[in-house]
Amino acid sequence: MNYLKFMALLSILFLAACSTENEAAVEATETEAENTETEEQGPPYTEYMTCTPGTDFSDVTVAAMIDEWNDFEFAEGFWASAGHAPVQSASLGGENVVYWQLFWTTKEAAEAGWAEWANNAEADAWRAKHASVMQCDGQGRRAYDFYWPLGEDANWGGQTQWVTYGHYCKFNDEDGLELLRAAVGAFNEYTLAGDNPEPFAYGVMLHNGDNPEPFSNYDFFWQNYYENHADAETAYARFNENGSEIQAMFDASATCEGPNASDSYLFYPDPDDQV
Repeated sequence: MNYLKFMALLSILFLAACSTENEAAVEATETEAENTETEEQGPPYTEYMTCTPGTDFSDVTVAAMIDEWNDFEFAEGFWASAGHAPVQSASLGGENVVYWQLFWTTKEAAEAGWAEWANNAEADAWRAKHASVMQCDGQGRRAYDFYWPLGEDANWGGQTQWVTYGHYCKFNDEDGLELLRAAVGAFNEYTLAGDNPEPFAYGVMLHNGDNPEPFSNYDFFWQNYYENHADAETAYARFNENGSEIQAMFDASATCEGPNASDSYLFYPDPDDQV
């Protein structure tokens, strides 16, 4: 399935229960979704590994490590990957760590892919070669359902580097998810109605399975994506000025921490092929 069409379907799945005003549109999109393949019905499955930088960690050595990794033949159902380096030294995963994120079509595809990787002698050699660059906790990887609520309307595409501003959130009550959907719908309208020049997209991640503490202490993770930190500062200031009603909707749904900024890098598809 076309990438943008797939991501548009994610916005349908997340917003389907937003309001009764959208019932006709929802019925139409649900009919379309029923005609797609089963693996494209649900949200993509995303995983995070916490990685510890080694003595040889640098932009150059990580780039070389990832360049060699892209020479592998990846498992079916794997379609994207990124690295995230927190701006602050401390983050949820601990002090001075970075994160490797992988996207799969389904959890089953991820499990099959990891099983193949575990029995790959060349992968073992690659890990050993780059052990002094960074080592990642593949066994302790965390699992989420990933939603891209703006779908193909997001002003985003082609970035090989960007910044991620994360918010860690807990629902206030049992109706938190329903209220979040309503807030997301209003936020989408705000975003698409504004003449905002900065590229922007965002994702929402909900747990898929049992994740460890302290990550499990939060119900969902909201990630805002910008091209650079200056754009992020501008966008946050604009929302603080114009988005108070929408912020009240978010506040009714959940209590959030953040934003927590990271510098993010495309790992796969191969960033060398995106230039």
